[in-house]
Amino acid sequence: MSIHPSSASQDDHVRLNASYRSHPSRFLAIDIGGANLKFFHSDGLAVSRTFPMWLRSQELGSAIVEVASSLAPVDAWGVTMTGEMADGFENRAAGVREIVEQTIKAAARLGVSDVGFYATSGVLVSQRDAIQSSRLVASANWHALSKWITTWIDRPSLLIDVGSTTADLIPVSPGQVDTKSQTDFDRLYGDELVYLGISRTPVCALVDALPVADRWVPVMRELFASIDDCAIILGLVEESATETDTCDKRPRLKKHAVARLARMIGLDGDDLTWPQIESMAKHVIESARARLTRAATKHESHARSQWIISGHAKPLIEVPEGIPTIDLAERLGAEISRVAPAYAICQMMQSRHLVARCAH
Repeated sequence: MSIHPSSASQDDHVRLNASYRSHPSRFLAIDIGGANLKFFHSDGLAVSRTFPMWLRSQELGSAIVEVASSLAPVDAWGVTMTGEMADGFENRAAGVREIVEQTIKAAARLGVSDVGFYATSGVLVSQRDAIQSSRLVASANWHALSKWITTWIDRPSLLIDVGSTTADLIPVSPGQVDTKSQTDFDRLYGDELVYLGISRTPVCALVDALPVADRWVPVMRELFASIDDCAIILGLVEESATETDTCDKRPRLKKHAVARLARMIGLDGDDLTWPQIESMAKHVIESARARLTRAATKHESHARSQWIISGHAKPLIEVPEGIPTIDLAERLGAEISRVAPAYAICQMMQSRHLVARCAH
């Protein structure tokens, strides 16, 4: 198991390549999700790629190589994952094994032998240990971001990181992550993991009906529209003519978002007035905010002190008045904030809070 150098002993022998021992070194951190691959290079480059793990898990290694080979060579990789939850795998252990093995092969193709996998024990572990202790490696990216934040905050805080699929609400304090949760099961029960994300949460999973004039119309239980469509309609997020990761694969443009939302109640976009469309979208966004607010109240002591928001949190979060707030998108930039767990791992590797162990 990898350890912080300051606590190493003769028995804690970690074999590293000479290139890694020389300082400074270049690092690549990778967050392997169920729907996206996110990279952060120590040169300061952030990259995010759509990757539907449940459909293309056998292509993972090639997808990693495609991105990593376009970046400057590095001495070590730090890897975290949530993709093992994809239902293309028989179970989480099988998912971890497949992801670890494909990642190791991808690294070897690029001449990288130092690869560590982040565990909720707060360290990077080897290929063998990641597979043997799969539950500590599975879905650990939330802990990586939390651990990094504990290295620079000066007071207890509530971290809220909203991604495309889920939201993490983690209580943290200077020097420690204030949760005993180790698995998604624990975190769901403790309202530290809310399965609500900006782009992959369908409207029908969040609300039962939508307001149209003076009527509440039940929604269709179909994947016609998402939270993202409602955020686009209300101008909470920017449109994009090139992004097509939507329910109908049409671009993330307002006109298509309107059509997708109208379809939830059996109509076309031009069947509704703009005030009616706005009202429907507002109801969805307000429902998302209410769900996240309920979860935040479970962590009252930290929530009263300071909020740290990350990823896509801003459109879906209402910070109580008077509470200090740090917006990682403003602090780091929007692109880096979207790959925050990968950025966190890279920063900790650079500062020697984490050490990558040779795969052997």
